[in-house]
Amino acid sequence: MHRKDIAQKIARKCDITEVLAKRIINEVFDIIIETLRKEGRLELRDFGVFRVKERKPRKARNPKTGQEVMLPFRKVIVFKPGCNVKKKLL
Repeated sequence: MHRKDIAQKIARKCDITEVLAKRIINEVFDIIIETLRKEGRLELRDFGVFRVKERKPRKARNPKTGQEVMLPFRKVIVFKPGCNVKKKLL
């Protein structure tokens, strides 16, 4: 599913224009990104928790060549689903 599909569903359900729905979705995503950047964690009750996790540099192997390479330090975003999400999916 793409952002456009979400905007169409929201527009239909809330009886608003698709353009307004897209603006709302973009604002929500911007707020999520900004919160993760500043605080490193965002909890949406009953939905789940987004968290920025730091990965240490490590050795890895190129699967094609078998050559050992060094992967640098990096940050990744992890998601832990909440109770409602788990119940509805499993």
